[in-house]
Amino acid sequence: MKIHSRFIPLLIVSLSLVGCASGPGFAEYSAKQKPPAPGQGRMWFYRPSKMVGVAVQPAVFLNGTKVGKAQPGCFFPVDRTAGSYEAKCTTEWSHKTNFTLAAREEKFVRLAILPGLFVGHIVPREVDRATGLKEIAGCKLITADGANADVKAR
Repeated sequence: MKIHSRFIPLLIVSLSLVGCASGPGFAEYSAKQKPPAPGQGRMWFYRPSKMVGVAVQPAVFLNGTKVGKAQPGCFFPVDRTAGSYEAKCTTEWSHKTNFTLAAREEKFVRLAILPGLFVGHIVPREVDRATGLKEIAGCKLITADGANADVKAR
């Protein structure tokens, strides 16, 4: 099948919009959130890249439970009881990071994309607060199922 040259720009624009979120930005959303409940902390999962690997959007698991989706240019919060956690994403291979969450603590987990043999890999990594705040600033909120609706941290 031959693609006509005038359709190439349209194709590029269409592909770049896949996965774009229209929810509120991090500063707007986080400013309206109450602190986590007593005994809980908050994890901010985010994927800062909006252009690279837009078709790669695996589920994000926290201790084996799906909590969100690694969508480009998006973030989502998860509140949990203080304790030890494993964040994991799987495409061709599984990648994970382990960390401990304290009560009233905020953690930032970057969902970075790396090239793979057939499909990219999403690699979760805990980052320090300063890095997390800088990188998440350009992201938009999504819900755990990947929708772009405003929801409370859970």
